[in-house]
Amino acid sequence: MSPIARPDTKTLFHIDLTWFEKSGRDLRAEMHAALCAECRALYPTPADARPVDRVNPQTGEVTRVDALWECLADHCGHQPEYITPATPLTTAIFRALLANGNNPMSPEQLHQRIGKSNPIAILKVLLSGEVQNGIVPVGD
Repeated sequence: MSPIARPDTKTLFHIDLTWFEKSGRDLRAEMHAALCAECRALYPTPADARPVDRVNPQTGEVTRVDALWECLADHCGHQPEYITPATPLTTAIFRALLANGNNPMSPEQLHQRIGKSNPIAILKVLLSGEVQNGIVPVGD
Protein backbone atom coordinates (compact mmCIF):
# COMPACT_ATOMS: atom_id res chain seq x y z
CA MET A 1 0.00 0.00 0.00
CA SER A 2 1.45 3.37 -1.02
CA PRO A 3 1.35 6.31 1.39
CA ILE A 4 -1.25 9.01 0.86
CA ALA A 5 0.36 12.15 -0.52
CA ARG A 6 -0.13 15.25 1.59
CA PRO A 7 -1.38 18.17 -0.53
CA ASP A 8 1.15 20.93 -1.12
CA THR A 9 1.30 24.18 -3.11
CA LYS A 10 1.60 22.20 -6.36
CA THR A 11 -1.47 20.01 -5.68
CA LEU A 12 -4.27 20.64 -8.17
CA PHE A 13 -7.71 21.67 -6.90
CA HIS A 14 -11.04 21.95 -8.70
CA ILE A 15 -14.72 22.52 -7.96
CA ASP A 16 -16.45 19.22 -7.21
CA LEU A 17 -19.74 19.75 -9.03
CA THR A 18 -21.46 16.97 -7.06
CA TRP A 19 -20.69 18.80 -3.81
CA PHE A 20 -23.24 21.48 -4.72
CA GLU A 21 -25.97 18.91 -5.23
CA LYS A 22 -25.08 17.08 -2.00
CA SER A 23 -24.99 20.39 -0.11
CA GLY A 24 -28.32 21.59 -1.48
CA ARG A 25 -26.69 24.54 -3.24
CA ASP A 26 -27.19 25.61 -6.85
CA LEU A 27 -23.91 25.94 -8.76
CA ARG A 28 -25.56 27.74 -11.66
CA ALA A 29 -26.99 30.33 -9.26
CA GLU A 30 -23.50 30.81 -7.79
CA MET A 31 -22.07 31.16 -11.30
CA HIS A 32 -24.77 33.67 -12.22
CA ALA A 33 -23.97 35.71 -9.10
CA ALA A 34 -20.32 35.90 -10.25
CA LEU A 35 -21.24 37.35 -13.67
CA CYS A 36 -20.31 40.92 -14.50
CA ALA A 37 -23.15 43.40 -15.11
CA GLU A 38 -22.78 43.10 -18.89
CA CYS A 39 -23.19 39.31 -18.89
CA ARG A 40 -25.95 39.45 -16.29
CA ALA A 41 -27.85 41.71 -18.70
CA LEU A 42 -27.49 38.99 -21.38
CA TYR A 43 -28.66 36.32 -18.93
CA PRO A 44 -31.05 37.88 -16.36
CA THR A 45 -31.52 34.48 -14.67
CA PRO A 46 -29.48 31.26 -14.72
CA ALA A 47 -32.27 29.62 -16.73
CA ASP A 48 -31.73 32.14 -19.54
CA ALA A 49 -28.24 30.75 -20.21
CA ARG A 50 -28.32 27.82 -22.60
CA PRO A 51 -25.49 25.64 -23.91
CA VAL A 52 -23.34 27.30 -26.57
CA ASP A 53 -20.66 26.08 -28.96
CA ARG A 54 -17.09 26.80 -27.90
CA VAL A 55 -14.18 26.45 -30.30
CA ASN A 56 -10.77 25.51 -28.90
CA PRO A 57 -8.40 28.04 -30.52
CA GLN A 58 -5.49 25.57 -30.57
CA THR A 59 -7.26 22.47 -31.89
CA GLY A 60 -10.39 23.83 -33.56
CA GLU A 61 -12.42 21.29 -31.57
CA VAL A 62 -16.01 22.39 -30.96
CA THR A 63 -17.64 21.51 -27.65
CA ARG A 64 -20.97 22.45 -26.07
CA VAL A 65 -20.58 24.41 -22.86
CA ASP A 66 -22.87 26.22 -20.46
CA ALA A 67 -23.15 29.87 -21.49
CA LEU A 68 -22.46 30.90 -17.88
CA TRP A 69 -19.09 29.08 -17.94
CA GLU A 70 -18.28 30.72 -21.26
CA CYS A 71 -19.09 34.23 -20.00
CA LEU A 72 -17.05 33.69 -16.84
CA ALA A 73 -14.07 32.26 -18.74
CA ASP A 74 -14.09 34.51 -21.79
CA HIS A 75 -15.37 37.80 -20.45
CA CYS A 76 -16.10 38.33 -16.75
CA GLY A 77 -12.90 36.68 -15.54
CA HIS A 78 -10.88 39.24 -17.51
CA GLN A 79 -12.62 42.25 -15.98
CA PRO A 80 -10.69 44.18 -13.30
CA GLU A 81 -13.64 44.08 -10.89
CA TYR A 82 -14.02 40.27 -11.10
CA ILE A 83 -11.43 39.76 -8.35
CA THR A 84 -10.39 42.84 -6.39
CA PRO A 85 -8.28 43.36 -3.26
CA ALA A 86 -11.58 43.53 -1.31
CA THR A 87 -12.81 40.14 -2.61
CA PRO A 88 -12.68 37.59 0.23
CA LEU A 89 -9.98 34.97 -0.37
CA THR A 90 -12.41 32.02 -0.56
CA THR A 91 -14.55 33.90 -3.09
CA ALA A 92 -11.46 34.87 -5.12
CA ILE A 93 -10.33 31.22 -5.27
CA PHE A 94 -13.80 30.08 -6.35
CA ARG A 95 -14.03 32.80 -9.01
CA ALA A 96 -10.56 31.96 -10.34
CA LEU A 97 -11.61 28.33 -10.81
CA LEU A 98 -14.88 29.42 -12.45
CA ALA A 99 -13.01 31.71 -14.85
CA ASN A 100 -10.62 28.86 -15.60
CA GLY A 101 -13.53 26.68 -16.71
CA ASN A 102 -12.99 24.53 -13.60
CA ASN A 103 -9.71 23.28 -15.04
CA PRO A 104 -7.66 22.31 -11.98
CA MET A 105 -5.29 24.88 -10.50
CA SER A 106 -2.66 24.64 -7.79
CA PRO A 107 -2.35 27.11 -4.90
CA GLU A 108 0.68 28.52 -6.74
CA GLN A 109 -1.41 29.09 -9.90
CA LEU A 110 -4.30 30.47 -7.85
CA HIS A 111 -1.95 32.93 -6.16
CA GLN A 112 -0.70 34.13 -9.55
CA ARG A 113 -4.26 34.46 -10.86
CA ILE A 114 -5.85 36.25 -7.91
CA GLY A 115 -2.84 38.28 -6.75
CA LYS A 116 -3.78 37.82 -3.11
CA SER A 117 -2.17 36.16 -0.14
CA ASN A 118 0.50 33.56 -0.89
CA PRO A 119 0.43 29.90 -2.03
CA ILE A 120 0.89 28.50 1.49
CA ALA A 121 -1.96 30.58 2.91
CA ILE A 122 -4.17 29.59 -0.02
CA LEU A 123 -3.35 25.92 0.62
CA LYS A 124 -4.26 26.34 4.30
CA VAL A 125 -7.62 27.85 3.34
CA LEU A 126 -8.28 24.99 0.90
CA LEU A 127 -7.42 22.39 3.56
CA SER A 128 -9.14 24.16 6.46
CA GLY A 129 -11.34 21.18 7.25
CA GLU A 130 -14.65 22.40 5.88
CA VAL A 131 -14.98 22.26 2.09
CA GLN A 132 -15.76 25.74 0.79
CA ASN A 133 -17.64 26.16 -2.50
CA GLY A 134 -16.96 22.52 -3.38
CA ILE A 135 -13.22 23.08 -3.88
CA VAL A 136 -11.28 19.88 -3.31
CA PRO A 137 -8.01 18.32 -4.48
CA VAL A 138 -8.30 16.59 -7.83
CA GLY A 139 -8.98 12.90 -7.22
CA ASP A 140 -10.98 13.41 -4.03
